[in-house]
Amino acid sequence: MKNFIFFTTDGFTFDPNNKPINNMQILGSEEGEDILEAFKNFKVSHSYLKEYAFKDVTAIECVDDFIRNLEL
Repeated sequence: MKNFIFFTTDGFTFDPNNKPINNMQILGSEEGEDILEAFKNFKVSHSYLKEYAFKDVTAIECVDDFIRNLEL
């Protein structure tokens, strides 16, 4: 299985001085045989995101060795 991180450029946050700043929002991650299966799984496991107005979602595939190192 491959692991993908899903994110969006919709929205913004605030810097330490409460000034708004555009950035990327990490929405979560999910596994699948390919990106389409992972996105299908993502929509099920992160269904609470339907309550928000995110329109554009992008995904990148994680590198296996990197993920394993994070789990140690």
